[in-house]
Amino acid sequence: MHNLKHSENNDQKLENVRLLFDSILQGKRIKLGALKNGEKWYSTNCPLPGHEDKKPSFNFNYSGGWTCFTCNKKGDAVHLAKELNLDPTPYYNSVLKKTGVDALPRFDDKPKLKLAHKKTYNYFEDYEYFKKTLSKDLYNKNNLALFYNNKFGSKASLKLLENYLIGTDSDGATIFWYADINNNICHSKTMQYDSSGHRGGKITTDYYSIPTENIKKSLYGEWIARKNKKPIGIVEAEKTASAMSIYDDSKLWLATGGLSKLDQDSLEVYNRELNFYPDIDAYNKWRIQVDSMDLNTQIYDISKLWTLNGLEPPHEKADPVDYFFEHVEVRQDPDWSQDEYDSIFG
Repeated sequence: MHNLKHSENNDQKLENVRLLFDSILQGKRIKLGALKNGEKWYSTNCPLPGHEDKKPSFNFNYSGGWTCFTCNKKGDAVHLAKELNLDPTPYYNSVLKKTGVDALPRFDDKPKLKLAHKKTYNYFEDYEYFKKTLSKDLYNKNNLALFYNNKFGSKASLKLLENYLIGTDSDGATIFWYADINNNICHSKTMQYDSSGHRGGKITTDYYSIPTENIKKSLYGEWIARKNKKPIGIVEAEKTASAMSIYDDSKLWLATGGLSKLDQDSLEVYNRELNFYPDIDAYNKWRIQVDSMDLNTQIYDISKLWTLNGLEPPHEKADPVDYFFEHVEVRQDPDWSQDEYDSIFG
């Protein structure tokens, strides 16, 4: 759920929530329900569209939580506003809203799930650790974050880092967090980069005690697709996907996480045009796989980025962002003060 408890203007946020519930419940009878965790809960007839609720089945509290035991829907004030086709903006966490991210993914504290016809999976509950790695204060020792800052400017690079859940390990290595389209953390990949943005050193993948048979193969960046409905560009590397979001914002850029990790099952959640941009040496392998898919797909030979411009690719494993890093200039953001710059990347 969206966190309504934050330090900035929290009183106004809660007042907005109260006004939302009062406005949709006008003329309805409200009964006082149980007291849970210090919150008073109320019950009334469900206001959701398409539900003719003759008996009170809608429970809510004035901090924003609600559930309908007949609809089997629940959420917070943001979810309720969306169900009622209202503007959800007044109920977002204002800190997250500044970056364009309206809700961070969560670890679910579900018990271990039994296998059914399709494989299911579970997570561990360590949300505080997840948030700690995403602290902006750590970006000044994260070489990939510093490289992005030098390349794109402070404002654009910070938005990129937060949108793509790029965190920092205790030794300064870069953590790419994987989350599925339902905002559930699946796993993370940790890599060390040098000051030029090139990979070097450790590469580790952490599954956090998720049973092997329950692991979900999401694409890197999949969780952004929950809100972003653009055509999708699929590359191999996490760094490539995140950086291409700066160079080409006509697409939502996602990554498989490796040459051998293109899996059709992980693509069926998108229901839109899928554009594949494999590394030069992976084109033939991916083309065979993509051609066999019963999906709306296109695949591109990215070596033509160089050859059509009279250039030679730098190496056989070059990917799209290698071309853009070398040959396309990005205007850096000029509107951040030195103090704002130093507070994050100083």
